[in-house]
Amino acid sequence: MNFAKQSNSPILSRHAATRRGFFQLCAGVTAVALAEGLVEPFTLEAISHEIQLPNLPKALDGLKVVQLTDPHRGELTPDSIIRAAIRQAAAWQPDLVVLTGDYVRWDAADTLPFARLLEPLTPRLGMIGILGNHDYEYPNRVARTLTDVAGVRMLRNANLEVASGLWVSGIEDTWKGIPDPAEALQSVSGDAALLFLTHNPVGVRYVQDRPCIALSGHTHGGQFRVPGIAPHFPPGMEGFAQIDGWGTYDKARLYISRGIGCTAYPIRLNCPPEVTLFTLRAA
Repeated sequence: MNFAKQSNSPILSRHAATRRGFFQLCAGVTAVALAEGLVEPFTLEAISHEIQLPNLPKALDGLKVVQLTDPHRGELTPDSIIRAAIRQAAAWQPDLVVLTGDYVRWDAADTLPFARLLEPLTPRLGMIGILGNHDYEYPNRVARTLTDVAGVRMLRNANLEVASGLWVSGIEDTWKGIPDPAEALQSVSGDAALLFLTHNPVGVRYVQDRPCIALSGHTHGGQFRVPGIAPHFPPGMEGFAQIDGWGTYDKARLYISRGIGCTAYPIRLNCPPEVTLFTLRAA
């Protein structure tokens, strides 16, 4: 009888059981995370903020602005979650709706069905949009479809005075487009109440010398957030540290929305999709 082999076998068995337990635990955690990640794209969060907008006329105090961004209409984002976001936006009865880009995943043909989904929205000051990096395969087609079908006024290095004393300015995408902040801000005085639309958050750098609110998307909040691991930043954001929520850049306040849709893969974890309401307050 091999006593040495017999005496070591319980220890080996314990080690094997420990390894099996560890791998089973890892598999279980992975399965839970994957299951949650597959469900989370459908768990829309309705988020509201009250925010002071410098130089906002008192007559516009309480004006409601809804931001919709990154629907990525296509095979990775079902229409049901886009409809849910639009229903919530309409329920708020906003005065203004701003769309901050990435309406399609890749195919410009998806712009038409997305534009038709916007039908429930009838804000009194209209809808204003900018393009995101995914819209630049056929930017003119995407912009024209949104305007012709849904009445969205597209700002491509341009601005509008949407109400007396309130301006909205929007730039071309900082990664795929040719942003021209001077053109986008032309005729907007430095002491005007300004909402600045930039798909990529890095565009806030163009207005950090102005007291304004900048609204952006692009990041999806990282889309898949694992505690203890740094979030994934999409291309075009090198050297930029903020992934979502509020930030201050000199005189400008920036809000990065997690957006509605998915890109690259149909999974979200610890950063559910959102639709956002901003109630503007005069100082």
